[in-house]
Amino acid sequence: MYTSGPAAAMAEVNFIKSFLSSLDSRPIKLPADYVIDPERVGRVPFLLPRMPAPHPEMPKKVKQAQAPGSAKSITVNLKSARNPVLEFKLSNKPISTTSVQDLKDAVRDRVVDAQSNKVPLDKIKILYKRKPVAGKTISEILADEPEILAGGKEVEFGVMIMGGAKVVDEDQEMVDRGASPKPKAALGPSGESVLETEDFWEDLEGFLAQRIKDNEEAQKLRSLFKEAWSSSR
Repeated sequence: MYTSGPAAAMAEVNFIKSFLSSLDSRPIKLPADYVIDPERVGRVPFLLPRMPAPHPEMPKKVKQAQAPGSAKSITVNLKSARNPVLEFKLSNKPISTTSVQDLKDAVRDRVVDAQSNKVPLDKIKILYKRKPVAGKTISEILADEPEILAGGKEVEFGVMIMGGAKVVDEDQEMVDRGASPKPKAALGPSGESVLETEDFWEDLEGFLAQRIKDNEEAQKLRSLFKEAWSSSR
């Protein structure tokens, strides 16, 4: 018999709670054609991908000191075709450690300016294949020539002295050292005969290329000067 009143209402509430609790414990089953209503689902925020772990730093290379005599060496021939005419060799020069500064010092020891003073180093230019050198050591200058870098070869560098110079009197040096002077050897052509040598025009081209920083223009000026000189003879 159906009863009413507070007791009946409380019984219904307890039944509903019990029924809902039993439903919560059961898994939710969705039909195969179920589609989520996009209006009821909020947008999922876009998350940036996690950055990969930074690569570990490469270990620094430590240069190992070479044993004496193990460094590759070459013979350096330094040559100035004019003003002054000078040529000498430096034997067994280590490729990796001999610097352009060393070559300049060797030239500076053998020449003086018009006042018989030492020539400033910035006036001495070292050339390779008629062009000013760009590296600091012989190995950097000859980086594209592996045959020479193998050692045991002879390489020639040109010398240009800005403003000119003269060779130190070897006889005077020998007298100062207490040795007997030796006869002077001819240093090469002089005067107009210098202009007839190809070395003069190559040195001129190298000088112009260094001053104007343009090899093509230096070649044009060389041809212009040479033609003007030839036509004036």
